[in-house]
Amino acid sequence: MKTVVEKTDGEILTTSQRWLELSFDVPMILLFGFFAYHLRANTGFFTPQFGSLGMLCLYGPILVALAAPASRAWNGRRNPARPLDVVMQLSLAAGSLWLLIVFPFNFSHLAEVLPGPIRFLISWITDDIGKIVMILQVVLGPITALTTTLKYFSIRQQAATI
Repeated sequence: MKTVVEKTDGEILTTSQRWLELSFDVPMILLFGFFAYHLRANTGFFTPQFGSLGMLCLYGPILVALAAPASRAWNGRRNPARPLDVVMQLSLAAGSLWLLIVFPFNFSHLAEVLPGPIRFLISWITDDIGKIVMILQVVLGPITALTTTLKYFSIRQQAATI
């Protein structure tokens, strides 16, 4: 006779949750491709101020963001991936701060890589809206990094006392 076991440990992922974690990498890969295509096609979205450091600040956090979901999917646990989350959150905040200071973007060209009928989806995003998003990343990144770090050590402490 089969019995249903209730999942009580929120740190352990089910098989479907592990697959879902991997699916979180898909939008990041698409975002990377979106910006890479802008760069390759020279659409005008990136201004001449967008150099090697700008590339590192933009593409680095996107690539780092792939690691935590992959770790959760591989390990089947949430806590081992939390340090990777912290690195991603801090790299996103630092990269956004640099990009905000230099601001090597022209958001009027953001939608140019999309097919004509769907350009309206992002054509309304202006430089000011882009700056607001970056400011939010600069402010929220360290806060979420701190809360993620506290959660990581809390779970480790709970595991040590068991």
